[in-house]
Amino acid sequence: MAKNLEITILAENTVEKRKLLAEHGLSFYFKYNGKEYLFDTGQGKVLFSNAKKMGIDLEKIDTVFLSHGHDDHTGGLKKLLEINSQVRVFAHSEIFLPKYKKVESELEFIGTELVESEIKNFEAAETAIAAAAGIYNTGEIPARRKTYLNPRYVVKREGKEITDPFNDDTSLYIETESGIVILLGCSHKGVKNIINEIKAEIGDRKIAAILGGMHLKRASRESIADLIDYFKEIDFELLAPVHCTGREAAVKFKEAFGERVKLASVGDRFEF
Repeated sequence: MAKNLEITILAENTVEKRKLLAEHGLSFYFKYNGKEYLFDTGQGKVLFSNAKKMGIDLEKIDTVFLSHGHDDHTGGLKKLLEINSQVRVFAHSEIFLPKYKKVESELEFIGTELVESEIKNFEAAETAIAAAAGIYNTGEIPARRKTYLNPRYVVKREGKEITDPFNDDTSLYIETESGIVILLGCSHKGVKNIINEIKAEIGDRKIAAILGGMHLKRASRESIADLIDYFKEIDFELLAPVHCTGREAAVKFKEAFGERVKLASVGDRFEF
């Protein structure tokens, strides 16, 4: 079977195409071997409008993959379930924990309002697993806490407020004729930690593309330079840093890798 993949950005922080809309969030629509999928659903404020304008019928979605439990990735799921109640939802079960961000001295709720019982076809992605033929979910990424923990993010567990360990931060990697394509949500577990885990699973197979959020808006220049050195070891064809990656990091990637980096936005399509 030919492993052809087409990815469209349905929701993202920026837009350059007329009649489409942007929001702080992320959603990738992708077609793979005759089926249609979503990786994240953004906040849900632009998902359905953009899909309609681009001729994408969200009632045909087979599976929704959720990268983690923040509302800018899960916000469109409730409405999607209203029009497609049988859709399979694939995510780590901790996406349902109450999640917050520290804003000055207050905690702002940024989690999902959904509970697991509202989803008819929920499949937990706690460990690395083949979610469908050729599509793999990383499951929980093992990583040393000092390499990724951010005290700005809080989760409530059993009545206690703790720094979010982001056990629910998962990514996808997909087999194509061009090589492995990686989809990142926000990379709260750390870009290098995630990709290293994928590399351990795929062996010496080529990583053709890396698309998604890398959470580098507050990263130091040293951290960005270190990540550029890391990417130099990967013979990728496409790097599309979007959403929470931040402009400075994205531009630095573009300077380092030229045409191999796409400063992507809503409506952009990629084929592999």
